Amino acid sequence: MRVLRLLSAAVFGLAMVMPAFASVDSRVLMLDDIRTQQHEIRIGVEERSGPYKDLSATERSELLTKQDRMLRTIEGKKSTDELNDQQKTEVFNTLEWIEAVVNNSDEDERMVCERRAILGSTRKERVCKTQSQWREEREAARNLMDSRGNCQDCRSN
Repeated sequence: MRVLRLLSAAVFGLAMVMPAFASVDSRVLMLDDIRTQQHEIRIGVEERSGPYKDLSATERSELLTKQDRMLRTIEGKKSTDELNDQQKTEVFNTLEWIEAVVNNSDEDERMVCERRAILGSTRKERVCKTQSQWREEREAARNLMDSRGNCQDCRSN
């Protein structure tokens, strides 16, 4: 449970520090905290103990693979400001995925972030929603396009 609380704090902390950084000290500690927590999680996964004992072989393998990729992304970096926006989003999404697997959460409730262009601008913004919210948004857009394609009155205008 201690690891889960630390992981949750790291995810929350990363989400809070990504838009704006409060101080140099908190930034430096952030990546070190993530590394420490990921090391503790890896030990639990490899030993198949605690909250990791019920993970399937596939989940364990995927967790370790995602963890390795994320750790390579932050390797040699001391603070989150050394990551570009895409890397920050990738780290956040990976931490969210690991937390969802560890907590045996429903995949639909996992938070996922994307970088999206702002209309009329070259800038991008980070948009975060749950998996189910992203899916509902895609389905609504698809339904809207389908309904407009079948609209008789729309064609005459």
